[in-house]
Amino acid sequence: MMSLSKIILLALVIGAVWFGWRWINRVQEIGRARNAARRQDGSHQPGRHGSAAGGPSARTAAAPAPAMEAEDMEKCPECGAYVAPRSAVSCGRPACPYGR
Repeated sequence: MMSLSKIILLALVIGAVWFGWRWINRVQEIGRARNAARRQDGSHQPGRHGSAAGGPSARTAAAPAPAMEAEDMEKCPECGAYVAPRSAVSCGRPACPYGR
């Protein structure tokens, strides 16, 4: 049978897990927001450290990164693997249509 002390301990454990989960999600969200801000101002690029040449005025003049275009996958008739046709490489089989 459950005693009062066991119920209190169970409630404390559930509360600790719940608050821990909220804290972890908050930390991850802050990290995502910081990464998005870095991508927008260009400070994630190598060689840019916020010096006089790469200060705030240089970051505001930078163009945004182009959006990536999606590409449909196709099944290779030789090996059966799904590949992106424009960037596919040969699977090593003699009749592979994506050779060289």
